[in-house]
Formats: sequence, C-alpha cells, structure tokens
Amino acid sequence: MNNSNLYKGYTFTIFRIIFYCCSVYFFLMGTGLALFPQLLVKGLAGVDVNPAIIGMLRGAGGAIIPYSLIYILVAQEPLLRRWGLSAIALANIVAIALDLCSVFLKEYKLGYAMMDLPVELLSLAGIIMIWIKIRNK
Repeated sequence: MNNSNLYKGYTFTIFRIIFYCCSVYFFLMGTGLALFPQLLVKGLAGVDVNPAIIGMLRGAGGAIIPYSLIYILVAQEPLLRRWGLSAIALANIVAIALDLCSVFLKEYKLGYAMMDLPVELLSLAGIIMIWIKIRNK
C-alpha cells in the first residue's frame, strides 16, 4: 500500500489537528518563557526570583520554540519521521513524570501541572493513535 493512501482518513486528520494544536501551544509557551520569564514567574510565585533562574527559563523557552517545529514536521510526514514520533513521545513521558513528581513532592500544586498535562497527554494519545494506524497497515 502506498503512503498517500495511508495518509487519508479520520485518524490522520485527527492526528494532524492534535499535533498542530500542540505546536501552537509549545510555540506560545516557548515564546513566553524566552521573552517574559520574569513576568511569568512573578505572576505565578509573586516573589523576586534569582536572576540565574530567570536566565534558565529564558534558555528553556528558546529550546521549546524549535520543539514546536518538530510537531509540524512530524504532522506533515509521520511515516517518514518516526524518529520525531519517538522523540516527542519520550519528551512527553518525561515531562508528565516530572510534573507528577513535583506535585507529589509538594513543590507545586496540581493546578500548575494541569497547565501542561492535558497537552502532553493529548500529544501522547495522538502518537499512540498514529502508531496503531501504521502498525495495522
């Protein structure tokens, strides 16, 4: 079966919608962290934060922006970019684990984790959905 037939149908449409939405979310998150880290931290914590932490958040934001590009590349050609599916799946699993650890360690509230967890879980659901579709073909 050729790849153009595999890309047709609801599964790939839903997968692409999920991945394009995740791309926008991570682009906005990365941009916010890169451009406004102090504003974001003060808004959440309400206290002054060490400048080194601000710099780390800015750098993390700069790293998240290209991550949103990976979502777009994988959404366009998931069969040719299975490496991207694996990388995104691993990143989401690690992020979910770290979010939940922070909640269990009482470093922050579940409400803070709920800003990211739904997007990370939705991304994983899309990956699982597309892996099942690829395996069945």
